[in-house]
Amino acid sequence: MNITLNPEVEKLIDDEVKSGRYSNPAELLNQAVHHFVIARDFGQEFSPGEVDKLIAVGLEDLDANGGIDGEEFFRQMAAHSDAARQARR
Repeated sequence: MNITLNPEVEKLIDDEVKSGRYSNPAELLNQAVHHFVIARDFGQEFSPGEVDKLIAVGLEDLDANGGIDGEEFFRQMAAHSDAARQARR
Protein backbone atom coordinates (compact mmCIF):
# COMPACT_ATOMS: atom_id res chain seq x y z
CA MET A 1 0.00 0.00 0.00
CA ASN A 2 1.28 3.43 -0.90
CA ILE A 3 -0.20 6.56 0.61
CA THR A 4 0.43 10.26 0.11
CA LEU A 5 0.60 12.43 3.21
CA ASN A 6 0.41 16.18 3.34
CA PRO A 7 3.62 17.90 4.51
CA GLU A 8 2.13 18.82 7.90
CA VAL A 9 1.32 15.18 8.70
CA GLU A 10 4.73 14.05 7.46
CA LYS A 11 6.38 16.53 9.83
CA LEU A 12 4.25 15.33 12.75
CA ILE A 13 5.27 11.74 12.02
CA ASP A 14 8.94 12.67 11.62
CA ASP A 15 8.87 14.61 14.91
CA GLU A 16 7.31 11.65 16.75
CA VAL A 17 9.91 9.23 15.38
CA LYS A 18 12.77 11.66 16.17
CA SER A 19 11.44 12.00 19.74
CA GLY A 20 12.02 8.27 20.23
CA ARG A 21 8.38 7.49 20.93
CA TYR A 22 8.24 5.31 17.81
CA SER A 23 11.01 3.43 16.07
CA ASN A 24 9.74 4.22 12.56
CA PRO A 25 6.81 5.86 10.73
CA ALA A 26 5.04 2.53 10.14
CA GLU A 27 4.89 1.83 13.88
CA LEU A 28 3.25 5.20 14.54
CA LEU A 29 0.78 4.89 11.66
CA ASN A 30 -0.20 1.34 12.64
CA GLN A 31 -0.88 2.42 16.22
CA ALA A 32 -2.70 5.60 15.14
CA VAL A 33 -5.01 3.72 12.76
CA HIS A 34 -5.65 1.04 15.40
CA HIS A 35 -6.63 3.65 18.00
CA PHE A 36 -8.74 5.56 15.48
CA VAL A 37 -10.75 2.45 14.58
CA ILE A 38 -11.30 1.54 18.24
CA ALA A 39 -12.42 5.09 19.08
CA ARG A 40 -14.72 5.15 16.06
CA ASP A 41 -16.24 1.82 17.03
CA PHE A 42 -16.97 3.19 20.48
CA GLY A 43 -18.63 6.25 18.95
CA GLN A 44 -15.78 8.57 19.84
CA GLU A 45 -14.80 9.82 16.40
CA PHE A 46 -13.82 13.48 16.37
CA SER A 47 -12.80 15.82 13.58
CA PRO A 48 -9.43 17.56 13.94
CA GLY A 49 -11.28 20.78 14.81
CA GLU A 50 -13.25 19.01 17.53
CA VAL A 51 -10.04 17.56 18.98
CA ASP A 52 -8.44 21.01 19.01
CA LYS A 53 -11.51 22.44 20.77
CA LEU A 54 -11.52 19.64 23.39
CA ILE A 55 -7.83 20.19 24.07
CA ALA A 56 -8.38 23.95 24.44
CA VAL A 57 -11.26 23.38 26.87
CA GLY A 58 -9.10 20.98 28.89
CA LEU A 59 -6.20 23.43 29.03
CA GLU A 60 -8.52 26.26 30.08
CA ASP A 61 -9.88 24.04 32.86
CA LEU A 62 -6.35 23.22 34.02
CA ASP A 63 -5.46 26.90 34.09
CA ALA A 64 -8.62 27.77 36.03
CA ASN A 65 -8.78 24.81 38.42
CA GLY A 66 -5.36 23.20 38.45
CA GLY A 67 -4.88 19.50 37.95
CA ILE A 68 -3.99 16.41 39.89
CA ASP A 69 -0.83 14.36 40.01
CA GLY A 70 -0.65 11.65 37.33
CA GLU A 71 -0.26 8.84 39.88
CA GLU A 72 -3.27 10.14 41.80
CA PHE A 73 -5.29 10.24 38.59
CA PHE A 74 -4.50 6.61 37.80
CA ARG A 75 -5.27 5.60 41.42
CA GLN A 76 -8.68 7.26 41.09
CA MET A 77 -9.30 5.62 37.70
CA ALA A 78 -8.42 2.19 39.10
CA ALA A 79 -10.78 2.73 42.04
CA HIS A 80 -13.53 3.84 39.65
CA SER A 81 -12.98 0.75 37.46
CA ASP A 82 -13.02 -1.54 40.50
CA ALA A 83 -16.29 0.03 41.69
CA ALA A 84 -17.85 -0.34 38.24
CA ARG A 85 -16.82 -4.01 38.08
CA GLN A 86 -18.31 -4.62 41.53
CA ALA A 87 -21.57 -2.94 40.52
CA ARG A 88 -21.92 -5.26 37.52
CA ARG A 89 -21.65 -8.39 39.65
